[in-house]
Amino acid sequence: MADSHTLPDFSLVRGGLFFELERGLRIIRPPGFSAVRAALVITLVSWAPLVLLSLLEGLGSTRLLFSELQVHAELLLSLPVFAAVDPYIDGRVGVAARQFLRANLVEEKDRASYDAMARSLTHWRDAPAVELVLLGIVIALALVSTPDPAREWFFVSDPAPRPSLAGGWYQCVSQPLVRFLAFRWAWRAVVWGVFLLRVSRLRLRLVPTHPDLSGGLGFLAICQASFAPVVFAVAVAVAAYSYRTNAAAITEAPLDYVMPQVLFAVLAIICVFAPLGFFSHQLVRAKRQGDPWFSAVAAHHSREFEDRWFRRKPDEDPLGAPDFSSLADLGSSFMVARRMKLLPWDQRSLLAVATAAVAPLAILLVLDRQFLTVVNQLRQSVT
Repeated sequence: MADSHTLPDFSLVRGGLFFELERGLRIIRPPGFSAVRAALVITLVSWAPLVLLSLLEGLGSTRLLFSELQVHAELLLSLPVFAAVDPYIDGRVGVAARQFLRANLVEEKDRASYDAMARSLTHWRDAPAVELVLLGIVIALALVSTPDPAREWFFVSDPAPRPSLAGGWYQCVSQPLVRFLAFRWAWRAVVWGVFLLRVSRLRLRLVPTHPDLSGGLGFLAICQASFAPVVFAVAVAVAAYSYRTNAAAITEAPLDYVMPQVLFAVLAIICVFAPLGFFSHQLVRAKRQGDPWFSAVAAHHSREFEDRWFRRKPDEDPLGAPDFSSLADLGSSFMVARRMKLLPWDQRSLLAVATAAVAPLAILLVLDRQFLTVVNQLRQSVT
């Protein structure tokens, strides 16, 4: 087993301007940091001023604010999750990056190239221009977006309609912060995907008989499933927006209301697991090489077994003879090699991402007592 200490500082999240700002303010304290405090601080900065400013506008404005689900779903669910999952995902990604070395999947001659790829990922992660561009995008979106007139708490009439104090804070601070953290996670996913693409171009030592049925790459599916909390955070915002803009559909046509969230779940699965497709050509090559090798070994072993036990008198008692055990072991290895996947996906990992994508919708349906209605409609459509 190879030494994996060549990547002691491999991290997808411990870098960038925003991370350094959090560390400078002592909101987080690396190296073994917890992001709970960061999530709490960011949530208070984005949500608490909304309530206070709405109180200044009057209790009516506060009641209207609390009646809108989307705002509180974004700021009390999506935003904390975006901020709090940094250590969790970072740990899983780091384990996956080191597993390539620990499991001897990377050839000795390619170790230097692999380390260079890891350093390149660090440079991409730390590039200040990226987060500045993301910040510019969210500010531009805040400036060009037109508030929905239906959001009554967002405006006050004095005498002409104008944005309220709470509405201005939401448009200029709260919503841009949610978007920035979402875009930053999208950028991190791109960086990790580029790293996997580059690693897939190395000649990896895949094993057709590996019990994970992925040549030894099964750990990648588990790593990708760690992005499920980010999918959940985005799904919360999607479900809350759908509820605000089309709340009547949840009772009048619940099946039509469900379908956009289902499509989002499909899109999330594709985006999360698409980078694993970079390794398909290596898996195909390993399977093509493994099939004739194991066929030849199996043919030789089976021929020797039949010659010894069926075509001449054996010189030992068949009870407890190792030949039978080796034949069974060889057969199991042969079947594992034949069942090798051409994409290192895992059913439980896929289910974790899909569940994270539809969980907010299920919560809404339960709250509106439409969950069983949707289940019955789905059952009727299937039958």
